[in-house]
Amino acid sequence: AYEISACLVGSEMCIRDRYQRRVRGRRLEQKMKIISILLLFTFFSLSQQQTTSLSATTATYLGNVLVGVGVGSDSILVAGSGQVRAAGFVAKLDRQGRSILGSVSIPGNPTIARSVTINGALSIAVGTDSGFSVVDSNLRVSSVSAVGTVNSISIGGDGTVATLSGLELRVYSSSGQQISAHNMSFNHIGNVEVDSQSKTVYVLGDYNRRYNGGPVRVVAIYAYDYELKSTKWTDYDFPGQEMGNDLGDTTGQDIRVGKDGSLYFLGGPMGGNNLFRHSPKSLTVPANNIGIDDYNDEFNLRSQITSYIGKLQPATGDLIVGQYLLARITGTIRGNSLFPKFVDADEVGNVFFLGDSACCIKDRDNITISGQAIAPYSGGEVTLYGVSSTFKTRLTWVAFTKKGNNGDPRGVSVSKGVGALVLNVEADQDVVTVNALHDTHSGASGYLVVWTY
Repeated sequence: AYEISACLVGSEMCIRDRYQRRVRGRRLEQKMKIISILLLFTFFSLSQQQTTSLSATTATYLGNVLVGVGVGSDSILVAGSGQVRAAGFVAKLDRQGRSILGSVSIPGNPTIARSVTINGALSIAVGTDSGFSVVDSNLRVSSVSAVGTVNSISIGGDGTVATLSGLELRVYSSSGQQISAHNMSFNHIGNVEVDSQSKTVYVLGDYNRRYNGGPVRVVAIYAYDYELKSTKWTDYDFPGQEMGNDLGDTTGQDIRVGKDGSLYFLGGPMGGNNLFRHSPKSLTVPANNIGIDDYNDEFNLRSQITSYIGKLQPATGDLIVGQYLLARITGTIRGNSLFPKFVDADEVGNVFFLGDSACCIKDRDNITISGQAIAPYSGGEVTLYGVSSTFKTRLTWVAFTKKGNNGDPRGVSVSKGVGALVLNVEADQDVVTVNALHDTHSGASGYLVVWTY
């Protein structure tokens, strides 16, 4: 008011000058608001684009069956059977997955595989229907005959191998000599993992228990020494009578020591009221679960099986952070199934999850694989999910469908910005191909994806 009065006393030109400056100020303010809105819109658009796209260097059919994969510093090892060789094989590919550098036969029919780095070099342990083989990056093979089919396998950085054949847990030295054996009491086995740093074998599974006369499945994780004589710690494994309101079944699926040294596991909760709401040590302590959006929040569910990713302290089993993951029916907020299968973490703790999803993962219809849109949802499909070490930032969430429902997930491995996954498809199922070694298949086939992140 003082300035306007002064102008009136001064001149008409002064009044016009003040007015014009006010108009310019308002216009500038409006422009800044518009720019802020555009920047915010661009940020969310880019964020959505990054999480719904995958930069694949290769997506190819390979072999008749694939059972596992490992990413090393200069190569990728893939285990399977058929096409590459007549029976079981391990193939070595370049780090982009575009060229097969060599392959070697292994005895038996492969069932499962797990990789590890030993003295800086990649190796993969392959379970079969007659034992297991360890293959290094030079494609040298060491095989061990075992009793029964190997259903789960792990290899540590010191070459120690642990296997599960049914409920029978066995530990072998790097030379293939059996160190110990133990019969697990689980009703359902998940997986086994070796941690050579602490000389620990982790076993994941679940039990059938009862609360007030009703059945409930309870997940459990055990940490053993190599001799399997003592238990270092136990997670979950609560008695049925203590379950209270946590009557949703919880299953154990996969357990893995990440390349960052943390211990990761996948659980399968059924319904929103489940054990993963709590610390693995106490039902009275809330779990440190991190949600990014509604796809990490267990609401509007009935009895669908969803997924839980847990990050643990290897020495104690204490939960560092956890996260639920589920699908939601398109156009609604109704929760839907997402079955957990495999997990791995890289050197800085980025976590990648491989699972099998019902309709539908977030922004499914916007997904692209190296620029290719995937086909509309037509049934259960394999999905890859990536999240940062804090579980607060989603890195990717994609599927690979080209025709029909697709696939049986069989493994995922990540290291230093490169990831690889394998799954198997039936004759009437097609998936997206990129720079493929084989871009068609006539029968059941394995499928390999290599991507950068």
